[in-house]
Amino acid sequence: MKLSRNRLFIEKKTGAKERVKIINSAVEDKYDTLVFSLDDNIFKTKNWNQKYLKLIRRYAFNIEAGGHNLPLLMPKRLYMANKELFRMDQGKRKKDHHFCPTNPKTIAVIAENSRKLFADVLQVMTAPRIFHLFPDKDHERTWCACPACRAFRFSEQYLIAINTAADELTKLDPEAKIVYVDIDTEPEAARIMPRKNTFIDAKNK
Repeated sequence: MKLSRNRLFIEKKTGAKERVKIINSAVEDKYDTLVFSLDDNIFKTKNWNQKYLKLIRRYAFNIEAGGHNLPLLMPKRLYMANKELFRMDQGKRKKDHHFCPTNPKTIAVIAENSRKLFADVLQVMTAPRIFHLFPDKDHERTWCACPACRAFRFSEQYLIAINTAADELTKLDPEAKIVYVDIDTEPEAARIMPRKNTFIDAKNK
C-alpha cells in the first residue's frame, strides 16, 4: 500500500483558531489528508459547529490518526504500581519513553488501550482508515534493556508493540492499516514479521 505524500500532521496542542489558518493553508498547498493525534479532541468532540471542523468537511479532507503516539498505549500513570511494565536502563526501570514489550502484562495493556483508542477514532476517520504509530520523537531507539528484551533489537521491540496494536485493529476494522517506521540503522534478517495490516512509511525508511 502506498501512503499519500500530501498529508499534514496537526499537533494536539494546536488551538482552534490556529487550526483554521493551518487548514486554509493546507488547501492552498494542495494537501488532501490531515493527521491528528490519537488522543486529539477531534475524535471526541460532538460539536461539529467549530469553524475548523466545518472547513475539514467543506474541503473533504481525508482524516488519519497518529504520529509519535506509541507511548499513549502505555499510560505513565501505571508506573508507580507496575514498574515492571516499563523499560529498563542500566538495571533500573524508567517511566520516560517506551516500555518493556516482552512482558506479557505489557502486551495486555497495549492491546486494551489500542482497542479503546482505535474504537473512538474509527468513528470519525475517513477511508482508507490509516493509523500512524511512531515511537517517541527523538527517542526512536530508546528501548528496554531488561534480560528478556536484550535478545531483541530496538526495531523488534517496536514491532512487537505494533503487531499487538495491529491485532486489535483487525478485530475492529479488517480494512484499516497501521503505518510504522524503520528504525534499524543496519538491516538484518527479520526474526519478527509485521502483520498484514501494517506497512512501513517509505519516507522514513
